[in-house]
Amino acid sequence: MSTLIPDFPDKICGILKDLAGEKVIIILESGDKELVKVVAVKGNILIATVDRKFKFVDCDCICAVIADCLDVISDRFQLHHS
Repeated sequence: MSTLIPDFPDKICGILKDLAGEKVIIILESGDKELVKVVAVKGNILIATVDRKFKFVDCDCICAVIADCLDVISDRFQLHHS
């Protein structure tokens, strides 16, 4: 957990778990980017949907997550934006 932001996940999987139900862009180690809808995170595996298909991704392969909705992010992670 981050000491600067209480209850903020310290791993990509933790962030994705909190974004269940949201569409995000994941950036993989390969450099590929993919728009997915987060279904769940079980252990170290992201379960997501893409074009009506399930995708299972090891969180260790994800370098970054881009989440578009500022209000959702600020509410879920208690971040303030201006």
